[in-house]
Amino acid sequence: MASEEIERLLDDGVVVINKPPGHTSHEITGFVKKITGAKRSGHAGTLDPDVSGVLPVAIGKATKLLRYIAGKEKTYVGIVRFKKEQTQSEIETLFKKFTGELVQTPPKMSAVRKAPRKRTVYELKLLEVNGHNALFITRVDAGTYIRTLCEDIGKICGGARMEELRRIAVGRISEKQSHTMEELIDAMWFYKEKKDPSLLLRMIKPPERFIDLKKAFIKESALDSIFSGAQVMAPALESLETGVQKNDRVAMFCGDRFIGVGIAQLSAEEAKKSGHGLAIKLERVHKG
Repeated sequence: MASEEIERLLDDGVVVINKPPGHTSHEITGFVKKITGAKRSGHAGTLDPDVSGVLPVAIGKATKLLRYIAGKEKTYVGIVRFKKEQTQSEIETLFKKFTGELVQTPPKMSAVRKAPRKRTVYELKLLEVNGHNALFITRVDAGTYIRTLCEDIGKICGGARMEELRRIAVGRISEKQSHTMEELIDAMWFYKEKKDPSLLLRMIKPPERFIDLKKAFIKESALDSIFSGAQVMAPALESLETGVQKNDRVAMFCGDRFIGVGIAQLSAEEAKKSGHGLAIKLERVHKG
């Protein structure tokens, strides 16, 4: 049973990699594909080559779900180096000015279009000061450039640059759930050579474990039509999780089986009363 489960996960799973500095996210994703023997792979939330930390990597069918795994928020710890030494109070005042909604222009090294865009810095907290260096933690919108944030801070205090950066969380996926490339290599060796999948089972998880959405439960009798492309009508809906509002994105389940992602066309309260009409507009059906 365990071997059957790991074979399913190797064709439809996610492993959270503790990315080392010195490699691109694309390189790490390629390594995971080669190590696991997956047909395809992809990552959620690109990290610069010199940045370490949490990098969710999907393999096989799970790659089609990456947009739902990426998470809206990212958390980093880093070191900013100031050209002129700053006191703790001065740095805290600077950080307050750069907390909230900001307008950023992506750095030259970025592959995206260099157009100003709004991003939110939810938290920017000073942890420690040592000479010209300051250790900080920040929680930001996806797509926020911490290097640019440090440089923008420097523009009003005589100069600053990002020295080191590590991502410690992608949404609710934390570094405690991550594994090194060496650990993945060892786990694959144990599975292939010793027929022991236990280490791999700790590392590779079903993609729905990392999709942080409220749930919709679908009747089993409707599965065939949904897998054939039909929308989820009200009679096919078992229930919506409490708190779901109209136009919320939801993860769809039939019992414990994950079957895809859609947009609710009814709130949870409306779903209890309505017996007709469109209940969920499909975005991605996942047969697993």
